[in-house]
Amino acid sequence: MSGHSDKRSRKDRKSAGKDAVQGEGDYQAARRYRREVSDFVSRSDVDALAHEAAPTSAKEARDLALAEERGRDRSKGDDAADPGIMYPGRKPEPGR
Repeated sequence: MSGHSDKRSRKDRKSAGKDAVQGEGDYQAARRYRREVSDFVSRSDVDALAHEAAPTSAKEARDLALAEERGRDRSKGDDAADPGIMYPGRKPEPGR
């Protein structure tokens, strides 16, 4: 049993909300997220929360910095046409 309480067919459930785009275009979820983030920021002491989340040891600070560096290794700012990024040590071809 799938556990769904809605007994309508998949087609009927989809047609019920023609204006409700789902997936990457779920506008209701995006609005709800923005509203909840805005509410959280306005009600919370963000600086205090950031201070609480700060690393508690030098090892933890190193681990966090390393994880951040790994995450940024292949960021949008990298030029995919630069062979030095994809193949470290390789020089770009002259004239490129």
